Amino acid sequence: MQTKMTLEDFCSLGLVFSGGEGDGDGGGDGGDTSFVDSNGTFNEGWTGREEFKEHADTLGRYKTVGELAKGHMELRKKFSKSPDSMVEIPSETSGDDVRAAWKTAKGVPETVDGYAYDFSDELSAKLGPVDDNKMSAFKDFAHKQDWNPKQFQDALDFYHMNIATEKDAFSTSLEESTTERFDAGTAILKGQWLDGTDDRTDAALEHLQKYGEIEVKGADGEMVNPLEKLFEEAPQLKQSPWLTMIMDNMAQKMGEAGRKGGGDSSALSLDSINTQITDLRAQQNAIRTESPVNFKGDPKFKDLEARLKVLYQKKPA
Repeated sequence: MQTKMTLEDFCSLGLVFSGGEGDGDGGGDGGDTSFVDSNGTFNEGWTGREEFKEHADTLGRYKTVGELAKGHMELRKKFSKSPDSMVEIPSETSGDDVRAAWKTAKGVPETVDGYAYDFSDELSAKLGPVDDNKMSAFKDFAHKQDWNPKQFQDALDFYHMNIATEKDAFSTSLEESTTERFDAGTAILKGQWLDGTDDRTDAALEHLQKYGEIEVKGADGEMVNPLEKLFEEAPQLKQSPWLTMIMDNMAQKMGEAGRKGGGDSSALSLDSINTQITDLRAQQNAIRTESPVNFKGDPKFKDLEARLKVLYQKKPA
């Protein structure tokens, strides 16, 4: 009668097999060894036994009990530093003891308090502080998924790194788009105003500051300058060619309204203004020719600049 042996029993036998424990017909303390010679070599057809034939293809690679035992232990070591620490991977039908052993081996904390997230300074600066409620919910999720602390950390790092990358890409795209719009507006200004672009830009900003600087009382009772607040929130507006066009047009319209109302008896015609501008520009060019390096420091050049600003402010739209 043959006694069935499990693979564990068989490998245990291989670890202590000395070649003299059985007489070849099933005797000995190690169980039925009739398929093994006294020297530990398998008999022909040994994998056809009921308990082994399911894995005959794999087991047939081994010629001796020692080879099989060694292969079995090496396989266990591939899954764990210590063969005795191997645990069963739970399935849907596994009991609580199997699940508990698996969680312990994997390093799953007993409660969500075992999770802690190390939010790097770089990510924190880009994304801001972590929301406590969201972090609490994610800890609950991680615990239900049987994650260990490293998996918890890695998952959050992966998520935050992707968000930061997307944010950087958006910021770059927005900056490029802003630059394109700025360049397009500047091209229009220079195309229309030519050499007078810088002067008219300065004049438009002065107009905005002259008529836009007001003070209002804030909620705390302190006086607030809305124009200053606007430039604090969006400092690039000071250089915006689009705002410059708007303010220049407003300045021209206000000048027209003053002339129509009779409030500006010294108003000049457009032809007269253009003639004077041309003359003043010619004088500036002469100074540039005489002193190409220090022309801006010439008092006469500065006076011409001031007179040009006045003329540009008086130009009708």
